Amino acid sequence: MKPMLPLLIVALASAGFAQTKPYAFPFETEADRKPKTKISGRPTLIQGAKIITSGPMGILPEADLMIENGKITAIGRNLPVTAGVLVIQAKGRVVSPGIVDTHIHRGSDATNEGSDSITADCRIEDVLNLSARNVWAANAGGETTGLILHGSANSVGGQSVVVKLKYGRPAWEGPIPEAPRQIKFALGENVTRSQGDTPTRWPRTRMGVQALYRRAFTQAREYITEWDMWEKGSKTGKAPRRDVRLETLADILKGKVWVQCHSYRADEMLMMVRLSQEFGFKLGNLQHALEAYKIAPEMAAGGISAGMFVDNWSFKLEGYDGIPYNAWLTSRAGVNVSINTDGTNGVPSLIIDAAKPMRYGGMTDEECMKMVTINAAKSLGVDKRVGSLEVGKDADVVIWDGHPLSVYSKVQMTLIEGEVFFERRDAFGVDPMSPAKQDLPVNQKRVPLAIPEFKKAYVIRGAEIYPIASRPFKGDIRMEGERIVALGPNVSTRDAQVVDGKGLRVYPGFIDAGNSMGLAEISPVSESIDTTELGGGQPDLIASTAIQMQSEHFPVARFGGMLVSMIRPAGGTVSGQASLVSNEGWTTDDMRLGHDYLVVNFGGGGGAQFGRDDCCMDMRGGFDPLDEQGHHHEEEPMAGGAPAALPQGTGDLDAIFQRVKDYIAKHDKTDLQMEAMIPYLKGEKIVLLRVRSAAQIRSAVAFAQKWNLKVVLSGAPDAWKEAALLKSANIGVIINPAGRSTLSANSPANDWDPYDTPFATPYLLSKAGVKFAFQSEDNSGSINLPVRIGQSCAYGLSQEAALRALTLDAAELLGASKDLGSLEPNKLATVLITDGDPFELTTNVVGGFIKGRPMGMVNRFTRLRDQWGRRILNKN
Repeated sequence: MKPMLPLLIVALASAGFAQTKPYAFPFETEADRKPKTKISGRPTLIQGAKIITSGPMGILPEADLMIENGKITAIGRNLPVTAGVLVIQAKGRVVSPGIVDTHIHRGSDATNEGSDSITADCRIEDVLNLSARNVWAANAGGETTGLILHGSANSVGGQSVVVKLKYGRPAWEGPIPEAPRQIKFALGENVTRSQGDTPTRWPRTRMGVQALYRRAFTQAREYITEWDMWEKGSKTGKAPRRDVRLETLADILKGKVWVQCHSYRADEMLMMVRLSQEFGFKLGNLQHALEAYKIAPEMAAGGISAGMFVDNWSFKLEGYDGIPYNAWLTSRAGVNVSINTDGTNGVPSLIIDAAKPMRYGGMTDEECMKMVTINAAKSLGVDKRVGSLEVGKDADVVIWDGHPLSVYSKVQMTLIEGEVFFERRDAFGVDPMSPAKQDLPVNQKRVPLAIPEFKKAYVIRGAEIYPIASRPFKGDIRMEGERIVALGPNVSTRDAQVVDGKGLRVYPGFIDAGNSMGLAEISPVSESIDTTELGGGQPDLIASTAIQMQSEHFPVARFGGMLVSMIRPAGGTVSGQASLVSNEGWTTDDMRLGHDYLVVNFGGGGGAQFGRDDCCMDMRGGFDPLDEQGHHHEEEPMAGGAPAALPQGTGDLDAIFQRVKDYIAKHDKTDLQMEAMIPYLKGEKIVLLRVRSAAQIRSAVAFAQKWNLKVVLSGAPDAWKEAALLKSANIGVIINPAGRSTLSANSPANDWDPYDTPFATPYLLSKAGVKFAFQSEDNSGSINLPVRIGQSCAYGLSQEAALRALTLDAAELLGASKDLGSLEPNKLATVLITDGDPFELTTNVVGGFIKGRPMGMVNRFTRLRDQWGRRILNKN
């Protein structure tokens, strides 16, 4: 007898849900977050997918996965379909284990308790809230398990908990019973400066932190001894005083509680390793672990895992030596390495961070996938249940539309213990345009080109040339002096240094249309910050006059293909003038590209003025002063302190421009602030109006039209809602791309916007014909701008449009297309060379030219890699 047909076959469709009312824009409610596919304990077969198991079976090109009673019961090809089985058709898709995030702050109603240095009696489990939307956002990023940690305000923080991220379920369904109890320790600046510049809470120094631990554990040992003696004495006499805090410390010493330690610097991490060996406690992860590569052999010898950020650096002094080669080097030393987010809100791009060691070290896709699956599970003590797809393990499964480590892929469905907790709803209708593929391009692991300096002419021969203004072709490009002189097949090589371009691609240098490199080095170190002047109106300030040419940010940005930046001051209403510069040069004059822009923080029309970014918002939307990364926000206005000739406050912008108009008509004395404003009022130069909400955008457009200004909007997360207005007004936008992985990543501007709005916004603007460019707004993160932009291609943006936004569209918006943005004769020879698709992390930047000179490829990352790599890679 033939088996009965399955009761239901689910196709992972990409069509948007029908709306019952003709609302102007797509929106998202709680009802929209409920999966359409209801499994309800039914046996389920995921059929025909490429399966990345992160386990002994490796990668299966086309296979099925069977789920029964929340567990995986079979994996293989052509598994039988029996009566009552729900089939999820996944042909052309990729299946992976659920992502395990070893450091999150989602799903809890509180994070920090900063009153004491030791708060071991606090418990995150007491404030679990799995109905928080940030849990669903984690599911949308493929996360199924997470360690919800106490904050980093204390040397010994609160007790943390490993949970299944079951959105909408009661709090008691989250914790994994078999998981070891966990506790948060913290080292470094968050502990020693948590009370500000004049702390009253001990300890103040790193020496004091180490002493605190030793004193606390010594006291806990005595507490254990006291209770042991009483119990061995038949419990006669008065029992010792019960101390909940000391009981937790005692349980740490007994191995019942694992320590998860916030850490950055190698010296502190080594101290914690030695401390764990002295007192015999289990150190599960050195969290963040930016300098793990410096002590990787010691960590390996001690069996200590590292749960790290991949390439976050310079957000504070102790983060300055973070490098993207950390995961690779530390892994090669034999350490169990995982990647995490420290996540609070938004849909995390953790999987893309996990892909970065393919570029920075040449690791395989299997190795990288394990860093967010089985490696992470091991470091939390839950690898017997989660972290890999194996028979008998929990059915925590993610279905992707392409290879998870590709920027062109996104989550289609997330299952936890066999139930669907996230199912993609294509609110913007972008899925039919997805370029996702099951397989990654080959990582060629190219080393930088050796290009001799100080030649009069260079020819890149036999490369794939992407002129941007015309179709790509295979051929040559010739540069003489600062300019491109010829492109095409068989360009003359006479008197030129020839660069072999075979197998390489050539693009115009990418443009970051908003950061403050050279004005800000290490965010909390005030001496290294030159972004914000006192007073609310400072139009005669010019950014390029204060650029620190030797900033470590410039060579790091070049390493990611970013060769040009718009360097921008911050603060107040009229911040000053931004400057367009090359990301390398002999002097500031050499770096300048001859374009300045008036930066105005436009707060009109209702909605929030520019201030703290979403990355520092806590779970309730308020600012968390003990934010894990403690980084500086360049948008924050400085408070008072200096007289300003111009009115302060965005409501006074009309008055500002009226004063300039009156000054032009009549003045007795020269006013340099007024003089600086004149070319902007006359429409000769571009005004950057920084906006957020749709209401602000409408007000900004009206303001620009009233004063006949040449305007570009900056920021504008709601620009997609006003795309028709922007198109009709011929106003372009510089936007922040999605694609961040840490803290509050990729949150929509409004609670009711669809979850993928930050990713889909570039497509929506492109579809409406609005010209846009991208800005990193993050000096240390400029290197990642192409990777973040590439992720929007999974949400409708074409690769061609993405490239234009990084090059020619950016140059046109900034009025610099005469020299930049495309490869054409007579334009500046600012040229990027890669060994593949610049958006994918299997691609390497192998060289380039800035104004006809070979650009430097040595940077802080490569220097530290080579210095410490000698110890790890050449140990034999």
